[in-house]
Amino acid sequence: MTTNTADANFYSKADITIDELEKALAAYTPQAAYPHDEFVKICVEEACLSIREGNNGVGSCLVRDGQVIVRGHNQGHHPYFRSDRHGEMTVMTAFEDQYKNAPDMHTYTLFTSLEPCPMCTVRLITAGVGQVYWGALDPESGMMATMERMTPVWAEMAKRQEFGPAKCSPELSRMAKQVWLISANTVQDRVRKRRRLHEASFAG
Repeated sequence: MTTNTADANFYSKADITIDELEKALAAYTPQAAYPHDEFVKICVEEACLSIREGNNGVGSCLVRDGQVIVRGHNQGHHPYFRSDRHGEMTVMTAFEDQYKNAPDMHTYTLFTSLEPCPMCTVRLITAGVGQVYWGALDPESGMMATMERMTPVWAEMAKRQEFGPAKCSPELSRMAKQVWLISANTVQDRVRKRRRLHEASFAG
């Protein structure tokens, strides 16, 4: 659902509550037929934590040789407003702070519950993360599924990396989408209100 109306909802309404989603997620067992299930489930768990804190429902984890190195979630509004603290950003910042001379990033894989936005896409290209997989597509503001929209320099750099939907079950992919939708419009409204306050102060 795309709209140009400033105060309209950009995203459809979730058809599940956070309580219902957490219950379903806790009951879900990763399936051998879907090699990325374990990691996408971690991302959705992190996204649920994010919602409980009052942030966007997006979680991520960085993996190497099948081991989770760092996991985290969106912290854009709590504990205080940070425009850069998307789920992928918190994970990459934590990793880079801990491993200041990181080895070849081509051996790392980042999983995220939702397709990365343009800001996170550029960060991940710059970092050189070997593979990036998402649990749910974001046709409204995702960038990786339409990499041809990138400027030539970034598009060329991205050719050295692999981006795509995670090999997870349809059930987990649906949870990843729903956990985002639970918070999407509420948090978007909060951003718009904050911007209006800034615009009013400049106008005054």
